[in-house]
Amino acid sequence: MTSTGPEKTAPVTIFVDGTSGISVTGILDATTLPELNRSVIEFFNLADVAQLDVLTLDLSTVSACDQAASAAVRHAQSVCAERAVALRVVPSEAVRQVMAPRH
Repeated sequence: MTSTGPEKTAPVTIFVDGTSGISVTGILDATTLPELNRSVIEFFNLADVAQLDVLTLDLSTVSACDQAASAAVRHAQSVCAERAVALRVVPSEAVRQVMAPRH
């Protein structure tokens, strides 16, 4: 039996629930941002938008991030605004630190 080395794991896991929102776990950065942005669009393809008031973007289990977190929130805000849906963001401490205003 030949070993190919350690198993590669994705740096981010994104779960799209067509009834309530999107949950993100892991690392959110420039390499994983496109997947999250696609997931926001996918959410609206799955959801019954007529019955939807709020999209919850749960980032509470994001372990590390960079400015991609801000970009992800801006993208989700834009997509929600186009559909007259509110956005609720649940940040992790890492996301809070990136999103905090700098003085």
